[in-house]
Parts: sequence; C-alpha cells; structure tokens
Amino acid sequence: MTMFQNTIKGLDKVFRTNNYENLIIMVEGYTGALKSTFTYSMMSKFLDNHPEQIGLYATIEETKESLLKNLKSIGVKPNEKIFIADYNRTREMYREESENTDFMELTEKLIISTKEERGDSFSLFALDSLNALYTLTKMDKESLMRMKLYYFFKLLRDANLTSFILKEMPKDSHYMMVRQDENFLADGVIELGVRRTMEGKKRYIEVVKMRQNNHSMKQYIMDIDAGGLSVLGPSVDDMKM
Repeated sequence: MTMFQNTIKGLDKVFRTNNYENLIIMVEGYTGALKSTFTYSMMSKFLDNHPEQIGLYATIEETKESLLKNLKSIGVKPNEKIFIADYNRTREMYREESENTDFMELTEKLIISTKEERGDSFSLFALDSLNALYTLTKMDKESLMRMKLYYFFKLLRDANLTSFILKEMPKDSHYMMVRQDENFLADGVIELGVRRTMEGKKRYIEVVKMRQNNHSMKQYIMDIDAGGLSVLGPSVDDMKM
C-alpha cells in the first residue's frame, strides 16, 4: 500500500511515483476546500494497510469531537491508529497559563514525547493548522518566526515523519506574498480549492510541487461519494485547451 497512489481513490491519476517517506507536505486552500478531510482520509487509509504504524493529528482550531463529526458527515470513519491532540482542551486545562504558553514549543514536545514512546511506529503527523499555530505563537519579529519554523521543520525531518501541514489561504493577496516561507521550506505543496467549470463549481486538487516525485501539474476535479473523497480527472475546461 502506498501513500500517494492508493489511499484516496483516483489519486494515482495525479502521481506517477510514490516517494513519501520523511516529506513535509503543505496542504493549503481556502475555507471549505476539505483540507482536514483530505489529510485525515489519506492518513487513515494508509494506516489501515500498515497496522504496525500510527499517526498523530494535532488540531488547534477545531475540537476533536467537531473534527470527527465533520468527517463522519461525508463518510470518513474514525481511525484508532490516528491519535488526535486537541489543543482546545489543552488551552482550557491551562487557561491561566495559556497566554504565556509557546504553542510551537508545545507541539515540538508533543512530537518528541510521542516518538520516544512509540518509536519508529510513529510515522505520520498532521498539524491543523499552521495559521492557528502562528496566532498562538508570540513573536515580535518576522525573522524570528522564520527561524522558529525552520527548526520546527527540521524536527519533523529528524523524527523521520511524513508530515502534513494544513494552511488556510487568506483572501488578502499581500498577506499571501509575505507568508510564503513555509512553501519554500516544505518538500511538497498540495493546493485544494473550488473553481468554476463548464459543469458548474467543482472542488479540485493541484500538486504544485512534490520533491522526489513525478506528478501532474494539472488541476484534477474531486468529488465526495459514499466512500469519501475521490479524484475524478482533469477539468473538462483543461482537457479542451
């Protein structure tokens, strides 16, 4: 069982190779682009076929209950091999200290402790989302945040994890230009979104980059059916170009 070619139905149309180990992958898109669903689905189906491995899903904005409820609504079942770290619960438990808590450091400690406890079986990690982590990480200078992010990514690589970092794409184009450091540092960038086509509005997936892999650069239409997410093929508009 592979990560890119056999997890989400039809994803093998996008990827021609399947080198995924120890990669940091940005999963970005606007609100409603199914970033959480895409990431959790990919992790879940991979772990179904690798029972000796586990994954850690850190949710900062959404509670564990809300995340699982939203996944269930579109046919994605909870997977006992994915441990969900709910930051909302952590913030409630330590409400008085939360203003002074470095949540990036907290995330690093979570990864280190899980690796120490589970060893090489801990192979997948997801952070939902990087925007929320930025908000909770107090930094006076942009350069300090870039440095902190660099060492955070280094930790993920040193831990030999395949990591998915979710990022909300803001409507402000200036903000998008300023905050692109993570895309350069990451090994892969997967963009999820909604586009207008001749058939109406459709969700799409586009692999902007993925080091060590041969992949299509086209936008592929995604759909939801009884089995969850599936990749159908290039947009009819693109096929006519």
